[in-house]
Amino acid sequence: MTRRPLLPLLALTFAASTVAQAQEPAQSLTAEHRAAVVDSIAGLLEKLYVFPDVATRMNADLRGRIARGEFDTVSTQASFARLLTDHLQAISRDKHLRVRSGPPPGAPRPAGGAQSAARSAFGRAERMEGDVAYVEILSFGFPADMVRESTREIMSVAADAKALIIDVRANGGGSPDMVALVSSYLFGDKPVHLNSLYFRPADRTDDFYTDPNVAGKRFGPDKPVFVLTSGRTFSAAEEFTYNLQTRKRATIVGATTGGGANPGGMQRLPYGLAVFVPTGRAINPITKTNWEGVGVRPDVPVAADSALAAAHRLALKAVAGRVSQ
Repeated sequence: MTRRPLLPLLALTFAASTVAQAQEPAQSLTAEHRAAVVDSIAGLLEKLYVFPDVATRMNADLRGRIARGEFDTVSTQASFARLLTDHLQAISRDKHLRVRSGPPPGAPRPAGGAQSAARSAFGRAERMEGDVAYVEILSFGFPADMVRESTREIMSVAADAKALIIDVRANGGGSPDMVALVSSYLFGDKPVHLNSLYFRPADRTDDFYTDPNVAGKRFGPDKPVFVLTSGRTFSAAEEFTYNLQTRKRATIVGATTGGGANPGGMQRLPYGLAVFVPTGRAINPITKTNWEGVGVRPDVPVAADSALAAAHRLALKAVAGRVSQ
């Protein structure tokens, strides 16, 4: 096993919900076009999809539908993409696996560099009543080096608070490297194994650990942490939540997350289409499984829009309990 990931950012965990769709070309799809798209998808799934047996079932299903003429009335890229996605997900139950119109996008790199990345990655950061720090993380979708300084600044400011609330309700995913970076501020002086990712094409497992030597001040391993979730919390944001929950490092407050644990990358298809093919799966070192298809279930289930108020009340109680000890 290796401790450092060897795949680029987009090939790890770039949430399907955050990929911008290009404008659909004007040309209509013919029967020949549709068959070529299905053949292309089948080849990619056979070669790359993390579960080969599931790939075989999906390919047989799509080719059967082509043979029966079920796609004969579908003429636009967008409508064909939606239909293909529905059929693929009906068999795989894989929420990352998705066909969309438009070519594969590039990895997210804001024009403003690290400063722009910091604004895109982090939202509000403030000190709430009772000396409770609040940090909103909007995306993990940036290389760790690009947000290392902003992460140091934000997490160091929160380090002396009595409790910490981290909000990933609007976070659609990103890179496990950034997940590990942020998580490093919540643990102690020894590396903690957070998660592993197995990738089928390379037959390789990458392990992700906290960094005890992370720059700045750490919140540390002992004070209360609460993580806010919603149904929009997806992919790497779910990993962050699941890692902390299984390590009993945070109390999860909010709604069950989206349920996407299979990383992968976008692949180009013919005729103005692209497909996100999951090539790997997450393996938690505690549970030996992941949150695929079921999401991360909160410790304290409440409506997502009520999660902050609920977590703040819990934080105040936890702080009061620590003071009285």
